[in-house]
Amino acid sequence: MKNILLRHGEIYTHNGILYNGDLLISDGKISEIGVNITKEDAETIDLNGKKVVPGFIDIHIHGGVGYDVMDASYEALNSISVHLARHGVTSFCATTMTMDVQNIQSALKNINDTMKKGTDGAQILGAYVEGPFISKEHKGAQDERHILEPDINIMEKLIEASNNSIKVVALAPEKDANGDFVKYVTRENIRVSLGHTNATYEEMKNAADHGATLAVHTYNGMKGFKHREPGALGEVFLDDRIYGELICDFVHSHPASVEILIKIKGVEKIILISDAMLACGLGDGEYVFGGQKVIVDKGIARIENGSLAGSTLTLDKAVANITKLGIPLSEAIKMASINPAKTIGIDAKGSIDIGKDADIVVLDNDLAVNMTIVNGKTVYKK
Repeated sequence: MKNILLRHGEIYTHNGILYNGDLLISDGKISEIGVNITKEDAETIDLNGKKVVPGFIDIHIHGGVGYDVMDASYEALNSISVHLARHGVTSFCATTMTMDVQNIQSALKNINDTMKKGTDGAQILGAYVEGPFISKEHKGAQDERHILEPDINIMEKLIEASNNSIKVVALAPEKDANGDFVKYVTRENIRVSLGHTNATYEEMKNAADHGATLAVHTYNGMKGFKHREPGALGEVFLDDRIYGELICDFVHSHPASVEILIKIKGVEKIILISDAMLACGLGDGEYVFGGQKVIVDKGIARIENGSLAGSTLTLDKAVANITKLGIPLSEAIKMASINPAKTIGIDAKGSIDIGKDADIVVLDNDLAVNMTIVNGKTVYKK
């Protein structure tokens, strides 16, 4: 693997911003950060002041460019990975949906097989199992016919099919009153994300007490806040043990709601996700998502009853949207890099530090993605 020397960039390290800085990549890792670095055998790229930020990590993504994780094919996941790299995503969790258990098992096996084979774009870190253990009241675009009660035996089958590559499983916590499911899953080193739920504040807190650490796309698919019943959302607001996923397209949540979440949770406890579906990157039209017809109009995806059906958002756009609210880029990128890495326990990624994987994105001044580097390999160039 060749060495790459990025020269004269605005480098966003975890310690701060290094202006007119250099960054050396050796053997797929970040090996040196400084000024006037020289390396004779390195491919040298002069960035002329462009921004160098950690690669984005999308832990909740269903598809794009016409492909869906549930297609359960290498071609689908590889195509999604290439699409993601164009938008600054260097790694992701391929996300399944509420469908027949055998379909989910096939998708999970394919995710693991594809991880072993490798992809041409963003790297797959594992699977995010969104359903079937959710509520009918807040199912969103998930197919009610396949919703199941939390079942450790079924979960064991999913883990086996995935060859232990599941990173996150979604749960409606009102269905796990004694916390046994949460305790089992967390013992298997899988994060529990609370969502698609009609849970009360107390039921959400009970799940957090047993080990749940995430909230599925905060605001969406959960009982909202009321002053006499804080609801699922109240627990997300209040509990510092919970990271809140956020779809920052200003469709799923009003800009003011995004600001409220940032004020309450703080930048450190929010994870930007795309929740993108197969229409992302293709445009308006009719699609099938999770076995249901979806109509995308003006970039907004809905099933026939009007419920939102994932998004057509990309993480570079989500980061840009956060900065439109007056949040500095240095803070916005944390929500798309180090926070997701911490949440799913990936220590080698998420920030620009010596010794970490060289997952790097170069942004133009308008925050458009100029170049994406995954494990020291350039996978996208504008």
